[in-house]
Amino acid sequence: MRKSLFAALCLVVASAAAAEGLPSFGFTGAVQLRREPFSLAAPAGVPVDVLTENSMLVQAGKDSLFGYAQTEPEFRAAAAYWAAALAAAGVKPGTPTYADGMYQIPYATADGRVIRDFLADPKQFPPKDEAGLRANMALAEGALAKAGLAVVAARVVKVDVILPTYSILYLTKPDANPDHEVRLRLLKPGDDLDVSVFRDAGLAVVQTPQPWMMVYLGPAVGYVGLWGRTPADLAAKVDARRKFLEGEGGRVVAERDFPIDDAEFKYGAGLYFFR
Repeated sequence: MRKSLFAALCLVVASAAAAEGLPSFGFTGAVQLRREPFSLAAPAGVPVDVLTENSMLVQAGKDSLFGYAQTEPEFRAAAAYWAAALAAAGVKPGTPTYADGMYQIPYATADGRVIRDFLADPKQFPPKDEAGLRANMALAEGALAKAGLAVVAARVVKVDVILPTYSILYLTKPDANPDHEVRLRLLKPGDDLDVSVFRDAGLAVVQTPQPWMMVYLGPAVGYVGLWGRTPADLAAKVDARRKFLEGEGGRVVAERDFPIDDAEFKYGAGLYFFR
């Protein structure tokens, strides 16, 4: 069961798009949730804002929170914990449900805002350095506050399926196209980025922890690198990719040429775009 839980969590962490739509769930009533008491305190010696159980790690779907639990008691404890956190932030929790190892917690806000989540990449801060991790979490919280996006919960994550990191739940305005929502996001295409391109385009860049990684606040952006055997070959590929991106509703904001040390593909270009 632990292997299946690990696979499910990895899939959810790796694909933000999967969080936008969720399957239907079986019903678990509020009476069932109150059948036994729950302790919301962290284990002895662990700060109260640290999640140490896999079942406590939640993400935000389109209009609910969801997570994974191996047992009913784990589900009930997680549901009680996050219902209390939502209520403390002024968000009204609904009745949690649980089926097939996955639980869902619906919610409602007074003004129609929705909860979104940000799970930090461990490469954003020094390894094995909780002070550095917490400083980075504070940086992210500050960026959200500056943008007027209220934080619902910020938690250090120390579970056994991923490296130590942190998770932030926050409120933003929904959009029919999730790529257009103002969110705290991470871009790491693998190639080094000219971050000034996105700054000049009006994007709020929060952090560039690596040359190939950018934490930012705003709509979804992207980068793609292309290689060509000749300048003409590269130009054709760039033109085709630009047309494809624009056909998908994207907007290319810059093109940057770069040389490639390769015997066959010597010409390269990077396209920077808003999705």
